[in-house]
Amino acid sequence: MKPGIKKGLRVAVIAALSLVIFFVLSTIIINIYMVFVEKVKVKSVEAWRKSINSDPKKDMECIFVLGCSVKPDGTPSDMLRDRLDRALQLYQEFPCKIVVSGDHTVEEYYNEVACMKSYLVDAGVPSDMIYMDHKGYSTYESMYRACHIFGIRKMTIVTQEYHLYRALYLAEAFGIQADGVSAGGSSYKGQTAREIREIAARDKDFLYSLFLPKPKDYGDEKYSLEESAEKTDWIYEQ
Repeated sequence: MKPGIKKGLRVAVIAALSLVIFFVLSTIIINIYMVFVEKVKVKSVEAWRKSINSDPKKDMECIFVLGCSVKPDGTPSDMLRDRLDRALQLYQEFPCKIVVSGDHTVEEYYNEVACMKSYLVDAGVPSDMIYMDHKGYSTYESMYRACHIFGIRKMTIVTQEYHLYRALYLAEAFGIQADGVSAGGSSYKGQTAREIREIAARDKDFLYSLFLPKPKDYGDEKYSLEESAEKTDWIYEQ
C-alpha cells in the first residue's frame, strides 16, 4: 500500500473513532445531566402531598398524565393503568383538573386518550374535570402542547420514573413549573428495551429543548382549563 493511501486511511480511522467517542461521551453526559438536574422534582406521594398542603397559593393547575400503549380491546396496558391509578390517587388527595395526553390516530382507530378518560371516569372522576390532548404523539409534543395549546404554567406530571426526567426537563424548557410523581411498578414486559430507547430519546429531546421546534401536526386549536372539558372531547367515542 502506498504511503499516501496508508496515511489517509489512518486519518479516516482516527476521525471515525473520534466521532464515535464524541457521540458516546455526549450521550452519557446528557443522560447524567438530565437525571441529575430533574431528580429533585421527582416526589413520592407523601412528599407531593406535603408540598401541596404547604403551598399557600394552591395554584397547581392540573395533573398531567402521559399516555402509552393501549391493549387491542381498548383497555389500558399495565404501564398505562399504573399511571392512571397514580393520577387517581393524587386527584383524591387534591381534586384538580386532569389532562390526559396521548396518541389518537383516527385513521387507525387507535385512541389512548379515550381509554385514559374512560378509565378515570369509571373510577369516579367527573368527566368535566378531565381534558383530552389528542395529539400527544411523543413526550416532546405533549409538553409543547401543554404550553402552547393548553397554556399550562404549573402542573404535576405522572409517568414512570425513568420517563419523568425527560418530561420534567422539557416542561422546564417550555417555561412550565412542574414536579413529577412516579407511577408504581417497574417490571413491565419489554422494560429493558424501553430504558435503552429512553437513553437516545433524552439526547434527542435535549437538542429539541435548545430550539423548541413546532411539531408537524400542531393544529390551530386552543384550549383553556378554564373552559369546559367537553371542548376537548372530540371523537371521544372512537
